[in-house]
Amino acid sequence: MDLGIHMKESKRLAKDTRLIIVFFVAMIVSFSLWQFIRPWIAEYYYRNGYVANTYNKFKESAVYLDKTLKLAPWETYYLITQVKNYESLSQMTSDIKEKVRYLKMAKDLYDYMLKINPTNPWYYNGLASIYLGLSNYSEDQVERKQYYEDAGKAYEQAAKIDYLNPLFQMSLAYYYHRIGRVSEAYALYQKCVELDDWFVEAYYNMAEMDLSAGNIDKAIENFEKIATADVQCYAPSNKTYKNWVKGGNYKHYREKLGEIYLSQNKFDLAIKYFEWALENNKEDPKLWRSLGVSYHQARQLERAIYAYKQAISIDPELYDIYKYLGYVYYNVGLLNGSVENLKKYLKVTPSDKKAQNDLSKIQSILNSSGR
Repeated sequence: MDLGIHMKESKRLAKDTRLIIVFFVAMIVSFSLWQFIRPWIAEYYYRNGYVANTYNKFKESAVYLDKTLKLAPWETYYLITQVKNYESLSQMTSDIKEKVRYLKMAKDLYDYMLKINPTNPWYYNGLASIYLGLSNYSEDQVERKQYYEDAGKAYEQAAKIDYLNPLFQMSLAYYYHRIGRVSEAYALYQKCVELDDWFVEAYYNMAEMDLSAGNIDKAIENFEKIATADVQCYAPSNKTYKNWVKGGNYKHYREKLGEIYLSQNKFDLAIKYFEWALENNKEDPKLWRSLGVSYHQARQLERAIYAYKQAISIDPELYDIYKYLGYVYYNVGLLNGSVENLKKYLKVTPSDKKAQNDLSKIQSILNSSGR
């Protein structure tokens, strides 16, 4: 009897053991299968989120990326796309609290990515821009200052990690420039162009700093380097610029260089740069005026008349041009035209005694000649 009970108990235990083994095998298979298909599901959500992002449907994209990141939180290119969503959503909303909320969400993702890869300079550079955004929108002065300082530390980290990348040196240089660390900023701008001599933004910022310091010759040198890049990096076939050359006439440097040469009485160079500036900006009346003045001073009087007339046709209320036209007409012997334009000018600026006296003299000449 005892033997029979023992046998039944042994069979029951064996059966239970088999069930346990089957259960654990099923669990292992299920887990393995889930781990196998999990990246595919994550990629599916990511693709949908990426497409939504490309169509500027950032909220929809963010929902898909949330699902993606729950499945694959370690994939940094998923995280980067979500950061872009949050940055775009922050830019789109006019609600300051919403802007800050999205920027903080982006910051949290950058912090997380830096735990995964603490030596990636792009993450530090991106984090710095988020800190600047938070600094701009924070209503607390202490917090605003802290965010701004944190941005500087992040820029410093990026520039330190990848010290041969001109972009990171440029970002740090501009940050130093903004906070008044001028000599350090200038040195970093210089390093940018040593690393990549087509980095026109660095040349431009150095030129502006040179102008502020009264170093005109050095400013001209830096502006002229932009002009070299302007020519050599332009592809006429598709009308685009390569390297770091941004659209050619970066921040209107051509007209700035023209103004400098005009102030130095280097009229041929002034004409060169004003004409070049007008290539892509023919509706700027002030550019036409500057070109007219340069022609006038260079004694190219017919061209000066043409340039002045172009300026007036675009903006008839640039009354000083009537004065310039009055004098250039006098120079070419068109006294009636001179009187007409000087009168237009003096109607608006009657306090100009020299122009009043000159008008009287020209009218006397006309009266004495019987014209």
